[in-house]
Amino acid sequence: MHVLRLLASPWASVHGPSDPVRMLTWLLEARFAGLAAGPGPRPMHWQGLAAAAEDLPIRFPVVRVGSPLAEHSVTAGLASGKEGEREVANQAVRQAVATARVLGAQTIVLEPGLVPVLGEVDAEDLGDPDVAWTEARTQALLARRKVGRNGALDRVCRELFGLCRTFPDFQFCLATGRSLRGVADLGGLQDIFEDLSSLRLGYWHDAAICARREQVLGEAQGEWLEAFGNRCEGFSLGDASPEGLYRPPGSGGVDYGLLASYVRRSGAPTPVVLDLDPAVPPSDLSGIRACLAKYGL
Repeated sequence: MHVLRLLASPWASVHGPSDPVRMLTWLLEARFAGLAAGPGPRPMHWQGLAAAAEDLPIRFPVVRVGSPLAEHSVTAGLASGKEGEREVANQAVRQAVATARVLGAQTIVLEPGLVPVLGEVDAEDLGDPDVAWTEARTQALLARRKVGRNGALDRVCRELFGLCRTFPDFQFCLATGRSLRGVADLGGLQDIFEDLSSLRLGYWHDAAICARREQVLGEAQGEWLEAFGNRCEGFSLGDASPEGLYRPPGSGGVDYGLLASYVRRSGAPTPVVLDLDPAVPPSDLSGIRACLAKYGL
């Protein structure tokens, strides 16, 4: 299969060596072609890693803005009606671009904001194992989201337009997030891509989130790939169940055979990022590799 298998840096920062050369050697021994950069529980020395990679077959092609492990994305404010919150989100994107320049990355993955709602929200995180998601609970929050959805979408489109114009050398890819308030549901992404059709915007498929949405909302995970497969620039590979997100592949509801059918057959290999909760132990890596290899991922 024509893939570039990467390890997400949050998990690597916890379980890998801190020394850059040892980190990269550890990655190669674990049969990864490189790292997908992003913030995590422990900081990574990106300049040191980039320097250490000069003599090794290691790549850093993808930078994620914020961590998918966090309940709220750092780009939540892209949809906010408050200028200060939008600026904070833009600053997070600018920081990711700076990291990408250090690493020679061309792809920036981000979640395009959360829809503001009136009143308190007691639960919105699809990855929270302590939340019992019922139809009544999900529909109540989605109804509140609907009120502010169009305004949030307009603000997101303006912010994305500005970012793409400011950083034309980078491929920005939009991913759905773990909050039910996210702008980036199927309809939201369709509207963004239609409104900003002249820009260099791609789609990033977060397999764990899409599988969890299927479990909670009944949305077939294949709908995302069918709708945006022609824009898909890569995949985050982790699994999903009521016990949590970014579990070892094969332990939840992700359809890896379906994912494999959307991998490019020619041209540049498709980046596939193993995105794991830091609680997953390194001893699981061999089984994870076997699972992914079975599907050519």
